[in-house]
Amino acid sequence: ADLPALDARCRLVTAHVATLTEHLEPGSIDCILTDPPYPRGFLPVYEDLARTAAGVLKPGGTCLVMVGQSYLPEIIAAMTRHLRYHWTVAYLTPGGQATQLWDRKVNTFWKPVLWFVNAAGEDDYAGDWVGDVARSEPNDNDKRFHHWGQSESGMADLVRRFSAAGETLLDPFLGGGTTGVVALSLDRLFVGADIDAKAVETSRIRLAALTREMVHAG
Repeated sequence: ADLPALDARCRLVTAHVATLTEHLEPGSIDCILTDPPYPRGFLPVYEDLARTAAGVLKPGGTCLVMVGQSYLPEIIAAMTRHLRYHWTVAYLTPGGQATQLWDRKVNTFWKPVLWFVNAAGEDDYAGDWVGDVARSEPNDNDKRFHHWGQSESGMADLVRRFSAAGETLLDPFLGGGTTGVVALSLDRLFVGADIDAKAVETSRIRLAALTREMVHAG
């Protein structure tokens, strides 16, 4: 069946993060905001992400990567082969959202958002000052569209801090499309990608409904 159409503000691609440079123009993305899988078996995708980010981000563009804390040294080492590490933002998940990490004996109420900059040559972050603590509303995790889904309130906080209206955001681990919903709602352009065709279809339906609502609202 044909999938619902999206308007010019939004584009979705079924592709692995390592191949996204085949689908996007070099330097066409202002900001990457994404939440890759956390288990150890997915560690190789972080270098794939950084390599792709170095190709598609504008010079000085930001790459924000929400991560678990178990493998921070490995993730930072992999990503700094291609991007410049800039800072770590604390993303708070208050309320009863704590994940129990049994192997580490930790109940976690926050997660790092690693901030990298596409700083080839002399290009470095030239954006506004930002605070380094973002937060979801209490008990606002949203698993309706994907089992690893994040809250709209938390992603909106990050989008507002690190991008401006009219800029283009990319989420190469699209999942259920929450980043896209927030980006479009806040007048950003959005490109989303996922290796899972079902996730892309779910997101397309969700985002098409949103764009229809926005058109009807005027």
